[in-house]
Amino acid sequence: MRKLLLIPMLAAVLVGSGFSKGADEQAKLQAKYEKKIAKDFVSYGNWMLDYDAARAKAKAEGKLLFTYFTRSYAP
Repeated sequence: MRKLLLIPMLAAVLVGSGFSKGADEQAKLQAKYEKKIAKDFVSYGNWMLDYDAARAKAKAEGKLLFTYFTRSYAP
């Protein structure tokens, strides 16, 4: 019985705590992301930011992927 009550309570907490972000927040996150990828280490490191393109290139060259996923600035 407790498990059944926990799910609606968890959903209410997530929705009530601002789980969905507004357009303003998305714009702020997009600006942070663009600022981060404009840094020198991204261009010097020859990083690919498009996951699907990186997968296709790795497959064509017979190489493995080194991936790094983050949500700190994800729009």
